[in-house]
Amino acid sequence: MKIFESVPNFSTSDENTMELIISTMEEYGAKILDVNIDRDHNRSVVTMVSDCNNIVNILFNMTKKACELIDMDKHRGLHPRIGAVDVLPIVPMMEATMKEAIDISKTLGKMIGDNLNIPVYLYANSTDSEERKRISWIRNMHFQYEELKKHINEEKYRPDFGPQEMNKWGALILGARNTLIAYNVNIDTEDVSKVNEITKKIRSGKYIKNTKALTFHVKSGKYVQISMNINDYNNAPLYDVYEFIKEESNNYGFNISGSEIIGLLPEDAVANSLGHYLKAKIGSKNILEYNILRSLWK
Repeated sequence: MKIFESVPNFSTSDENTMELIISTMEEYGAKILDVNIDRDHNRSVVTMVSDCNNIVNILFNMTKKACELIDMDKHRGLHPRIGAVDVLPIVPMMEATMKEAIDISKTLGKMIGDNLNIPVYLYANSTDSEERKRISWIRNMHFQYEELKKHINEEKYRPDFGPQEMNKWGALILGARNTLIAYNVNIDTEDVSKVNEITKKIRSGKYIKNTKALTFHVKSGKYVQISMNINDYNNAPLYDVYEFIKEESNNYGFNISGSEIIGLLPEDAVANSLGHYLKAKIGSKNILEYNILRSLWK
């Protein structure tokens, strides 16, 4: 069975707006697995799955609805962003292949660019450009929607699909990728500079492999957050990431006040971390729900 996961990131935390977007997704056949709405980041992340027959139609109409509702000229939030639908990853699951996910991303990108007049930038496995594989080339703490709007007419920022100009819904980053874990750790301090030293160590790749990280001062909670995308959770297991940040924080006299998973994560990532702390070998065979679902698919 070929299933594709998509984890669109929207530049809004308005619950009414998200309700309309999610209703559109469901109307066209999406199965919604998780919704995360963050007011500090002014950002929402939806996890959905679909078969190969529906996914292009779902994501196209979802994007159309989001652009009708979200005005980037009015958007403010902690997280970097360049568009109403900021990032749109497509992840092959079960029997689906990465090539199929890449083909879907390119078909969808052309549809969005041609019909919705949105500049579309391919990333991850969908682009041959080494620079463009990383989102940070076009979207980071210092270059976002406002900067892209000024510079999009330059050759460097020519989109893969759509016009080389921006409207109030901004641009879109789209691509096929493998499963990743979005993980945030909150540290009980407002000393951004010291926490940023920890973040720099994570980004260096010397201590934690293949993990992207940003530092945010969450004023509403009076803490500093390290926000991460763990791109290879087998080589950077959750327990290693957590323990590294805990030790580094303790060295500064800080403590971890909490952490959160954005979206969903693979069961083996959970099993590995639980096994580490229990000093037990835990795998899929030990997880009740996983075995129930597997038996239903036989």
